[in-house]
Order: sequence, then C-alpha cells, then structure tokens
Amino acid sequence: MDFFYENRIDLLEDGMSIYENENFNFLAHWHTEVELVYVIEGEIYVGVNNNGCLLNAGDMVVCSSGDIHYYESVNFTSRILVLIFKPELVGLSANCSETLHFSSPFISKEDINTKGLSDIKNILYFIMEEKQKKVKYFDLLIKAKLIELCGLLLRYQDTYNLKRKPVSNLKSMQNILNYIENTYTNDISLEDVSKHFNINKYNLSRQINAVTGTNFKTYINSMKVMKAEDLILNTTKPLTEIALECGFNSIRTFNRVYKHLKGCVPSSVRRL
Repeated sequence: MDFFYENRIDLLEDGMSIYENENFNFLAHWHTEVELVYVIEGEIYVGVNNNGCLLNAGDMVVCSSGDIHYYESVNFTSRILVLIFKPELVGLSANCSETLHFSSPFISKEDINTKGLSDIKNILYFIMEEKQKKVKYFDLLIKAKLIELCGLLLRYQDTYNLKRKPVSNLKSMQNILNYIENTYTNDISLEDVSKHFNINKYNLSRQINAVTGTNFKTYINSMKVMKAEDLILNTTKPLTEIALECGFNSIRTFNRVYKHLKGCVPSSVRRL
C-alpha cells in the first residue's frame, strides 16, 4: 500500500464511493478526489495539510483535491460516513475543479445547523442508499445530489483557487515515503533517508512532519504497528516473531510502542 499517494482508480465505481467506518485510522495520504467525512457519533482526530482538528458527532471535514490528510482514532471511538468522488464528476456543473479549495476544511455542527448546510446529512444518506440499491437511473440521481451538495458548500463556505498545484512537491515526497515504506523494518534512521536522497536531515524532518502530521519516529512506528496488527489478526505467528518481522528489536519495545499508538497491548488483540 502507498502511504502517501492513494490511487483510487480501481476503488471508485461510477467515479464515487460512500461508506460507513468505525474507529478509523489512516496515515497521511493524498489523492485527486474530493473526500468528505461526516461524524455520525463519537469523535475522531483529522489532520488536513498543516492543520488538525478533533471532530465530534455532527461535525464534518472536506478534503479537496491534493489535500494531505490523515485520520487518528487512538483513544477515541467514532462512527463516520465517508464520501469520495472525482471532481470531474460534477466539475462543470458545480465549479468543483481540482484547484478549488475551502478556506477551512473543517465544518462544525453549529455551522452546519446555522449556515444553510443542514440538508447535507440527508443528502449523504440519500446518496448511500441509491449507491447500495442501484435502482435504474441511480447514477443520475447521485450526480444531482452531488451537485446539490457542492452547491451548498460553495454557497456557504469561503473558497480560494490554488494558483499552482504543488503536485511536483507531493510526488517528490511520495518517492521519499515510498522508500521509507519499503525499508522501515530495517531499523532505518532519519540520517539514512536524508543521505539516500541527499537532503538535509532537518529539512527532511520538517517536510515529513508537514505531510504526515507527525515526526519521523512516530511515522515509522505507525507503519510497524499497522503491519503487526495485520499479522496478529490474520496469522498464527507468535508475537515475538511478529515483533522481529516488523522491525522491533524486542518484545518489550513492541508492547510499549503498540500500546502507545493503539491503546492496548498486542496480546489483547490476538484474544479478540
């Protein structure tokens, strides 16, 4: 899996996707599609570019094309509704181009209820029901609702147009994070990565923090824990073997890092 650029070509049937998710965690990534998340219940931390916000039930976030975003549910519980669609699906009709961004991606429950956005929740559930049932002409009705959704957001939320999309910078960082993804189990350091790409390690540290929302060490540990969790849930390998395979030098370190990021010890996950 690419932890930075997420290619959704094969994931978006009819140019869009909508689904519910619980206790969602996802490392920093970007894609060209628009992503809207509505919090149904609980709370979840969301980072978009260099800003972060703890969203509660009734709040919403809109990630525009190219926005770097991540989700963190450690120590939180939540149920969210996720809508993702290609800008060109409604672009000409709703002025939803890839360069259009909202001044703030976060929309509070209070703003939704007082700024003419109260219909959004019903629109989202209408789209999900049509997507699931696929009654004839469902695609036209979905497109109409997407246009209505964009119209409401554009009417009541301040926007701006990027003069130039920072795609080249994103792709450069994608190469760096791809390298980290392929080598993180080898106990690599920030110095190792900076030497490989001939980049000043302090500048590299700032760049990684900006696009992932965390520091280098935590980013590495997050990938290790994600791989470990998959092995715990889907294999019968001993925890000690899993710890070493994921790049931890001891079971003690594995337990400590896992609990810090997930809020529980690895053995408790195996028993579930």
